[in-house]
This record gives sequence, C-alpha cells and structure tokens, in this order.
Amino acid sequence: MGKINGLEDIHRVPPKVCQMYKAVIQMLEQGVDAGSIHVSDITEKAGIGKGTAYEYFDTREEIVACAIVYHVQWLFEWLENALMERESFREQLFFLLDEIEKKDGCKNGFLRFVHMMTDNSEFSQVVREKMTSGELAMRLPGSVFERILKRGVENGELRSDMPMAYMIYCLFSHLVTYMLTVTSGERFHTDTATMRALVCRGVLNEIGRK
Repeated sequence: MGKINGLEDIHRVPPKVCQMYKAVIQMLEQGVDAGSIHVSDITEKAGIGKGTAYEYFDTREEIVACAIVYHVQWLFEWLENALMERESFREQLFFLLDEIEKKDGCKNGFLRFVHMMTDNSEFSQVVREKMTSGELAMRLPGSVFERILKRGVENGELRSDMPMAYMIYCLFSHLVTYMLTVTSGERFHTDTATMRALVCRGVLNEIGRK
C-alpha cells in the first residue's frame, strides 16, 4: 500500500498505520491539542521509526486528520452494529444514552466528531472534507442514524409524516444536549437523571408515533 488518504477500508489499514492512529487518539484523549502534535510524538508513542510515518503520509496534519477519520468510522461502525441488535427504537435510544454516560473513548470520539463538524479551523476543514467524501458517505453518523430511524418508521414506532433530515437532526441535537449535561456535571444545576428523562421525552414526543 502506498500513501494513505484516510478513505481506506478501516479493516485494511496497515498495522503500523493503526499504531500511529492509536497514538494520535490517545494523545487527543489526554488533552493534547491536535495542532501541537508532532510526527516524532506520534512515532515515539507508536513504537515505530519516524521514517516509517513518511512512507504512508506527507505531513503530520494528514496523519492526525486520517487518525480522527479512522476513529470516527470505527466508532460509528461499532455503534450501528450495536444499535441494530436492539429490537425497538426505544431500546436503541436508551442504549445511546447509556453509552454517553460512560467515561470512555466512545463518548470522547462522539464529542470529537461534533467539534470537527462545527469548528472553522483549517485542520477541521481537512477532516470535514474527508468525512463528507463520497467514499465515506454510508459510514457518516447521519447515515447511521437514518438507517435506525427508517427502521423505526417501518416498524410503526416513529412518525412517517416528517422529513427524515429533520428526524436525524432532532435525535442528534437531543443526544448532544445530554452529552453536554454529562460532561458539564452540576455546572448548570441539572442532574443527569432529570435530563435523561427530559431527553427521552423530547425525542419520543417529537418523532415518536402517538
């Protein structure tokens, strides 16, 4: 395999590249700013030679951007498989909220995705260009949510008279609201149990079938 562009099948990424991706994600989850990560930091943490990095990438920006894209793809592939194992939309919603409550990389990955999709920095624009390319369309979070929502409509659990785009945004915005509650603690004087109940009610009242 030659140069990596971040659009590869995540199951066919070379082991040494996966090591670099893992190193990048670990640094980001430790609070290191993406713009301050150097190639030497990545290769040292990955346990490979610096020259190896340039066999696959031309710049450090490409390494970090591809690592984030890879991580988001992995996260949402895992998420879709887990969601499809739940029979009802209500069970899927509860599962999503349960995952948000966990203090692990999954939640951090989701937060990172939200940030990259809304930030206007040059680095985030590179990530967005990769994430919105045709090759990755089916693996985007919006596509994952669309598939579970369509199943809910087909099963008669969700409304069939609303635009799918609105239903996706409705679910996404409520999940982000709950995530902010979980990550901010008591800052806004709202406990997670209360907010969880409100988020469930909000989603089901808005797009659930009466």
